[in-house]
Amino acid sequence: MLAGMSHVLKEEDLLAKTWSAQDRAEHALSVRESVEQTGNLRQRLGRLRARTDSVWERFVTLTLERALSGQLRQFLDEIDLETQESSQQLVELDCEIDRLRARVQERRRCLEEKITVLEPLAHRTSTQNHLSMMLARVEGLEAYLSGKQDAAPEAGETHDKRQTNVSSDLLYLRVRLLTTRIAIFASSRGKQISDCDTELVSLLPEIERLKADFAVLAARIDSMNELSRYWLAYLDIAVPEREP
Repeated sequence: MLAGMSHVLKEEDLLAKTWSAQDRAEHALSVRESVEQTGNLRQRLGRLRARTDSVWERFVTLTLERALSGQLRQFLDEIDLETQESSQQLVELDCEIDRLRARVQERRRCLEEKITVLEPLAHRTSTQNHLSMMLARVEGLEAYLSGKQDAAPEAGETHDKRQTNVSSDLLYLRVRLLTTRIAIFASSRGKQISDCDTELVSLLPEIERLKADFAVLAARIDSMNELSRYWLAYLDIAVPEREP
């Protein structure tokens, strides 16, 4: 039973180190920062979308006019400068979105590790048995202390032996009670961590929407670049002179 007490002390120490007040504070800060970063990225992507839409509108409405007026090359150079700047901002945004998603996934992995540590401490399969055994020990001690059980030593059993049994029962009850308390705390903390994981999961759809919106903008800029190359190739074609 002393070995059992040693095991309980190790479990208490492990429980104290898992999902501590510092862990909870760090998680809350991480979630808050992730939410703020998601909102910031959404705003930046919105501004870039508005700018890209404006460039696209100019491109599709003015290209033919500039071609007919002989100002197409200058016009395409202006469009190219704007799309290059937008492309650079898109690359930066894409990297930040990926880092945000990786951060959320890493936080989820850390929570999963803590749940893995807490699960054995919850003693889900043995707690009910522990309660039943403790109840049986308490009933035996109650009978013994109330005199309902013969306290006189039996043949070959000394008074010291009887006292040792009582002490052993009390130690047993203490170990089992501590174990049960650890199981309750571990189960409760495991539930808290699961709720925190659910909170993180709720961030992922918005991050995926950011990636989808990014893909739309990237496709639009790629389309402008492709069409610009087409028009530049058109300008580079030498127009043959007509024979007299």
